[in-house]
Amino acid sequence: MADPSAPDSGRDARAPLSPLIHGRVRLLILCRLAPRPGGQTFTELKQALELTDGTLSVHLGKLAAGGVVEIRKEFAGKKPQTLVQLTAQGRRQFQAYVEELRRLVPGLETPAT
Repeated sequence: MADPSAPDSGRDARAPLSPLIHGRVRLLILCRLAPRPGGQTFTELKQALELTDGTLSVHLGKLAAGGVVEIRKEFAGKKPQTLVQLTAQGRRQFQAYVEELRRLVPGLETPAT
C-alpha cells in the first residue's frame, strides 16, 4: 500500500503532464509570461514567439478558457491593445507543471547555489 504522506500520494505515476499546458505553443506562451507579472501585449507575444495572429489567438483562447491566463483589451493612448497575464491559478498550474517535469526527468532538479 502507498504511503499516504508521500508527496504524490493518490496520483497515478503514469498520469500525463497537463495537456492544457503541455502543447508546444501554450508552453512557450507560459514560459514567456511567467517571469513577467505585468503580462505582455498580444503583439509582444506574437513577435517574440514568431506566431501568426490566428495561432496565438487559438492558444490564448484555450488558456483563457482553462483559467490560466487573463486577456484584457486596453488602450495605450488612442491605440487599442490586448494584454495577456497569467492568473494566480495559472501561475500555480505552471509551477506544478515545472515541478512534475523535475520529478519525471532526472537531472532537472534545481541546482544548489
